Amino acid sequence: MTPDCIISDATQAFIEREVAIDVASCGSELLPSTARAYGCSVAADRRRITLYLKRSEAGQLLQDVLVHDRIAAVFCLPATESALQIKGRQVSLSLADEHGVQVVARHVARFVAGVIPLGHGRLFAEAYMHITPADTVALSFVPEVVFEQTPGPGAGRALPERGAA
Repeated sequence: MTPDCIISDATQAFIEREVAIDVASCGSELLPSTARAYGCSVAADRRRITLYLKRSEAGQLLQDVLVHDRIAAVFCLPATESALQIKGRQVSLSLADEHGVQVVARHVARFVAGVIPLGHGRLFAEAYMHITPADTVALSFVPEVVFEQTPGPGAGRALPERGAA
């Protein structure tokens, strides 16, 4: 998929819901680096995705994505294990603005509410998803390819993303 791809309605709806978001890259030695994201937003034109990470947890990942300009993010819905992976480039980093802080607050609240019925206690879920505005960074990238990652025979299949579904 080319860097001008546009995320479909269905993909945008999925990645902006109460999903667990794991972000990955690698360094020069091909050693992986990972971090959790605490929310996601898709640009109005769907040409950029922004992930919100805890700077204090994501040091190696942030270094790797900025140096090597490669990122992969997996979005997994805990209730069903439905998952998508999005790979991209043209990575940029900034402090989270007020919009980003609001995205994180909404995502954290939805995620906590979504895992409680699965048997996770509220205090555990809130501690797991705790992030402060001062420690929040926005990691933005251009999506290049979307993969089905739900366990099963379709896992790893590239999806034909192109705007409205």
